[in-house]
Amino acid sequence: MALNNAIVRNKTIIQEILSADPHFILNKVREKELITGREYTKLNSNKGDAEDLVIKLVDILINKGRESKFIGLLQDEIVLETYPKLEDVEWEDSGSTASSSSLSIGKSFRQALTEKELLKVAETLGQEWEQAAIHLGLKTKDLDTIKAEHRPVAMQKQKMLVLWKRRRPPGEATAQDLLRGLKDMEDLPVETRLLLTGNVHINVKIKYICMQGNNKQEE
Repeated sequence: MALNNAIVRNKTIIQEILSADPHFILNKVREKELITGREYTKLNSNKGDAEDLVIKLVDILINKGRESKFIGLLQDEIVLETYPKLEDVEWEDSGSTASSSSLSIGKSFRQALTEKELLKVAETLGQEWEQAAIHLGLKTKDLDTIKAEHRPVAMQKQKMLVLWKRRRPPGEATAQDLLRGLKDMEDLPVETRLLLTGNVHINVKIKYICMQGNNKQEE
């Protein structure tokens, strides 16, 4: 799977980035239970340099087959704040459809997600879509109504997201808002997180460019 190969493909740059603060990512990995307490203790007592610790950590995660969950962790807002250079890592192959999808939604920082874009997000959700709905503030009765009115599961997932959007305040139904609502969901698919995070990264860059333009005008 392309996502699993992404860690191996970007191993050198990931290790370099995480070496800036190795113990932060080590604690986060343990917090998400991607490594055991024994593995954590052994790594935490590592007498090598920062890069050596990160190399050993990444190797353990690869050997345990935790690449997808590790990628999801690396896309977490708090982790990105600590390691901003992770935003430049290409998680998908250049020919991957998931990568092109992430670049095609939400071109404006203040643009709300359209129903077509919500459908793209819905397509990345599996059986955990009802759990996602609860994280987004929907009630069980909302899900019962959606299921009663729409038989296809694919339609149910999209309608759930549409309902979320309708209940959001004006201007607060962007990919960034959706990702924020789902950030505490441990079972959130990596594809969903990558799709939304890719969009957020684009939005942040657009906002930064706009801010630079405004600053030049003020000068």
